[in-house]
Amino acid sequence: MTAPTPSVWTRLLASGAPRATILIRIVVGGIFLFEGVQKFLHPDKLGPGRFARETPLPAPGFFACLDGVFEVACGALLIVGLLTRLAAIPMIVNMVGAEVFTKVPVLLHEGFLTYVHEARAELGQLFGSVFLLIVGAGPVSIDAVLSGKRHHDRE
Repeated sequence: MTAPTPSVWTRLLASGAPRATILIRIVVGGIFLFEGVQKFLHPDKLGPGRFARETPLPAPGFFACLDGVFEVACGALLIVGLLTRLAAIPMIVNMVGAEVFTKVPVLLHEGFLTYVHEARAELGQLFGSVFLLIVGAGPVSIDAVLSGKRHHDRE
């Protein structure tokens, strides 16, 4: 007789990550949260105005607002560790889009070193989000409480 297969929900919430994962969640989620808020507080500089100047998107106002909403919502989810893996997915897409639309032109016109300098924040956010997608929220999270595996033996 085989063991029952865990549900999708259980697999989604499960995490073998150490407690220190909370530090990655706070930094990555916090940056997304505050960047999203700033898109609404400073629309000309960081929201629709910036999208109109720096991206070829057809509706910069719509996409800037959509981006801001996702950054605020997913950033908050990452901070508290709720649906962490799901919240990481749109943020990965967000950072890939930021790279393609705003940083690849820098790479093509100004070279690799300038690109790396310009893209460092987006790359950190991208790989932080990929990390959270892979390992989950860790034991200090709402995901851990919901999965019933709050106590963890890894430090």
